[in-house]
Amino acid sequence: MTDPQTGIKVIQLTSYPSPSAHFPYDWPCVTPDNQRLVLYCQRWAQRGAPWDIFRVDADGLNLFQLTERGEHDEPGGYYGRPWAVLTLDGKTLYVNWGKSLGAVEVETGEEEQVCSLEKFCPEGSTLGRMALSASGKRLFITRGGPVQSAVRVDLETGKAEEVDFGGHVFGCDQARGRVIVQRGELKWGTTTAENGGRRIANVGSQLSLWSFDEDGGDPRLICPQMFAHATLLGKTPRIQGCGLPPHRCIWIAEEGKEPEKLVQGPYFWHSGASFDGEWIAADTNWPDRGIQLIHVPTRHFRTLCHPHATLEHVEHGHPHPTVSQDGRLVIFRSDRTGVSQVYVAHVTEEFRESVKAGVLDNPKDKWT
Repeated sequence: MTDPQTGIKVIQLTSYPSPSAHFPYDWPCVTPDNQRLVLYCQRWAQRGAPWDIFRVDADGLNLFQLTERGEHDEPGGYYGRPWAVLTLDGKTLYVNWGKSLGAVEVETGEEEQVCSLEKFCPEGSTLGRMALSASGKRLFITRGGPVQSAVRVDLETGKAEEVDFGGHVFGCDQARGRVIVQRGELKWGTTTAENGGRRIANVGSQLSLWSFDEDGGDPRLICPQMFAHATLLGKTPRIQGCGLPPHRCIWIAEEGKEPEKLVQGPYFWHSGASFDGEWIAADTNWPDRGIQLIHVPTRHFRTLCHPHATLEHVEHGHPHPTVSQDGRLVIFRSDRTGVSQVYVAHVTEEFRESVKAGVLDNPKDKWT
């Protein structure tokens, strides 16, 4: 389909009667040649139904099932979906099945076990978010529950050991070889003026972002938590994310520097960045103005496309845009058909140049 307001081509990648979802937007889920991407599909439409991992071509063809969850698997944390991360070369998926870590070949779907994680899962604990180290040889898995810590897996030997960061692994700094950790207590709250009384994250939270070496030492404060949602700015050491109400901005934070507002405009809600750090895609709300494509060096942005999602529930209605490594594909989720499906917007060179040049959707749009 073509977005009637922006002219951007959008392809619906899935059409099952059961929900589909793309991978978390903090890390690329697209192969470096932009030919394939990986996503989740639920086996049937029921709470607790198993989710499988698929790959699909960026033109919507050749949907191929890579995994099949067994009855013994207990993936946790990500709405019942197994946590998974794609290597930057696009060849391997590392899948956290709850009590074991598997390596899946993206081409064939063949899987082998990397290691058992069972000893790190005492009662009340779960293993969730995963992040690949800058070398690509280590994987960090957050352990939630009574004690916040992480499991570090050597992907070459399969050796797994606990590392105490005193918080949740946020990601891995690809530029400096450090681990970014969110520390503190997460609280939920509502605002009435800015979001119609809907629940939003991190209201009144005492959170902060820190960086550590890979052994859990040399802690360095990056910034207090001022984000509604945030990710690393690709392979750079900077953090990018959407401001909490009343701020309508994308914040940029970096160790040793004061946080700054990259752009201001509509209420940016969830934002993902290209791995080269040049582009950010953000959905919007209150009101919904579509997905915004932001060029980091020029600080210009423009509406890329309109997901037409309900925005009513984090599981199905939020677009959560994620970006290919080079910023030429933007993947998002929408329940516009009544069921959550995955879509990809193809960003043309002409559109990229228009963003860099500061072309506005409407000449009257002058954000302050």
